[in-house]
Amino acid sequence: MKIIFLLFVIMLNILQSSACFPTAKIDIHVINNLPSKSPPLTLRCQSKDDDLGYHTLKVKQDFSWSFCENIYGRTLFFCHLWWGSKQQSFDVFKSKLFKSKFTKVPKPQYYWIAKSDGIYFSNSNTPSTFTKKYDWS
Repeated sequence: MKIIFLLFVIMLNILQSSACFPTAKIDIHVINNLPSKSPPLTLRCQSKDDDLGYHTLKVKQDFSWSFCENIYGRTLFFCHLWWGSKQQSFDVFKSKLFKSKFTKVPKPQYYWIAKSDGIYFSNSNTPSTFTKKYDWS
């Protein structure tokens, strides 16, 4: 019985050392790729539980954060971006939506880039992989 208890304690310590067990750690990046000499990009990102606040990004700046996905698959983060008189609100991560559209990788990365004609998405920070998802309104 002592051996079973000891194994249980060891396994519990191993599981706790994995910060996001049993879910994945998600990294989100919002990048200002607007033309030089543009007004700054202002953004506010939040979830039901976390308000990441307002941030102002100069051209080529990146705002990023990481989180552990909810074990029930209900994690949602959304952002509101403003650029001069233009704006756009959208989900940057939604568990069910992103799991069904994108393959799982060991450390999921989500890159959102603001350009003059809209907002683009990619799972990597490779310029040729970005796809336009939203127009400015």
